[in-house]
Amino acid sequence: MSHRTSRSVSDHGDWAIPYEPAYIADLDPATANQHIGIPRPPLEAAVHRIVEMEGPIHREVLSRHLGELLYRSGRSQRWEEGTVERLVEEGRLAETDGFLDIPGRPCTHARRPLPGLTKRPVEHVAPAERQRALLGLVEDRPRRLSAEQAVAEAARFFGWSPSTGRAPARLMADLYRLRDTGAVTGWPGKLEPVDGS
Repeated sequence: MSHRTSRSVSDHGDWAIPYEPAYIADLDPATANQHIGIPRPPLEAAVHRIVEMEGPIHREVLSRHLGELLYRSGRSQRWEEGTVERLVEEGRLAETDGFLDIPGRPCTHARRPLPGLTKRPVEHVAPAERQRALLGLVEDRPRRLSAEQAVAEAARFFGWSPSTGRAPARLMADLYRLRDTGAVTGWPGKLEPVDGS
């Protein structure tokens, strides 16, 4: 099951979907042994399922999801970190700059917060997802957005302030990356996507 099949967000193309946290109620914390931890197969399955549903997901967000389910202690955090490392080493997960995902899966959607749910801080949204939102906004309105307008729209999409905090600078860096890789043209005044981006 993947978030990639969720419905799109109104006013945007199919690239925009709601952010829905993973549901992993079937990992029973009662199976934890204080000396050996959660049995390896259920913990690996839970970690993999969260990453499959929410990837790219920041390690801190994964840890928070597991912490809500398990007893949080230094020992359980070590079990969790060891599980993630093992899944990465086995090639079942990929990690880039603290974000985990399924290996080889492109970021085809950007996820905006649902009304009433906590929005993710900019540090917890992968650059690939932020870039997908920027590209999606440009695709939705080719030649009608400047670089500054695209950044402001992307900030609003994720529920961030378009003029304060770290989000505008990170989004502008993401937009520069899209420009530098040839995904958008018309810089800086009338952005448009390059076919096949």
